[in-house]
Amino acid sequence: MSRFDEIIDRNTPEDLKHAKIEGIDDLLPMWVADMDFKCPDEVIKALVEQAERGVFGYSEADESYYKALTGWYKRRYRWEVESDTVITLPGVVLGISYAIRALTKENDSVLIFEPLYGPIGRAVKCSGRNLVISDLVLKDRHYEIDFDDVENKIRENDVKMLIICNPHNPAGRVWTREELLKIGDICLKNNMVIVSDEIHADFVYSGHKHIPIASLSEDLKKITVTCTSATKSFNIAGIQAANIVIANKAMRDAVDRTAFSTGAFGLNIMGLVATRAAYNYGDKWMDELVTYLEGNIELVKSRLEGTKLKVTDIEGTYLMWIDASEMGMDDPSKFFLENAHIKFSEGTFFSKKADQFIRMNIACPRSVVSEALDRMLKLPEIR
Repeated sequence: MSRFDEIIDRNTPEDLKHAKIEGIDDLLPMWVADMDFKCPDEVIKALVEQAERGVFGYSEADESYYKALTGWYKRRYRWEVESDTVITLPGVVLGISYAIRALTKENDSVLIFEPLYGPIGRAVKCSGRNLVISDLVLKDRHYEIDFDDVENKIRENDVKMLIICNPHNPAGRVWTREELLKIGDICLKNNMVIVSDEIHADFVYSGHKHIPIASLSEDLKKITVTCTSATKSFNIAGIQAANIVIANKAMRDAVDRTAFSTGAFGLNIMGLVATRAAYNYGDKWMDELVTYLEGNIELVKSRLEGTKLKVTDIEGTYLMWIDASEMGMDDPSKFFLENAHIKFSEGTFFSKKADQFIRMNIACPRSVVSEALDRMLKLPEIR
């Protein structure tokens, strides 16, 4: 049996993903983006050893932490990162928010591609900036950037910052070198800052490759804020730890000052310990996980083929974006919750225009994915 086939009991009061819903005793939670897998043994061991010391004082990343971090970037993405260009923070969205506040002014325009993970757009609007949206274009179940629309929106709104998500949540795209260079050229031409959310960088499937946009040229390196974390990759999201890479010292200092002004900066001791162990020892586990997830993806695609649910191509992340418009439901996520007891993320969390979509988290044992598909396929409405 694969280590990823194990069913983990997550029935605790604090567990967000598996929280009880009144009247449903057999809920399958396939919504929020954490996994139902145990993290690597080495990470568990490191956390237990730290807990057994019995002291949880203030912590600070040291040379061993940065060596683990930069070693992972180099091995996995061929990305050379200097330790002194990294800011440690409790989360990626926090890093994005700090970058918005530090590197743009109130009422400046910030552009995003939708559909997109909802808190990113919210961070723009809550910062008092003007949110500009360029809709990704869905062609034959594959999303593409409308570069003409992007350039028009930038020109019309005097956009100062572009936030990209790579791999993209929820569209499942892993942007190619050509696409990233085109994005970079546009931003350089218009004196824009790039903020790149790369939290799903380790979830990239056969035939695709994650490329940090900051690694493509010295010019792009100077204008990019790259937001990374081990939390998605190793299922330690509750520990809250992120690493924000900013090569440009003036930009880095500005973000650092913004973080310092809020009091929310640095890493807690458990986040530091878990991240260091994951990046030092997690390669084999990560490779096996990606292979396992590919099997889950193929299972979903094959069993839903020919139904009214159209699965978008997925190149990265463990989140499948499904078009349910042929069902003709006002709220497909609500329909599946009520009729199949499966909780999916609703499309409107990612775009007001995505009310006919659901997002399905397949980072769980294959038996759970199979059970969800069995329940879905019993419903005449999807045939």
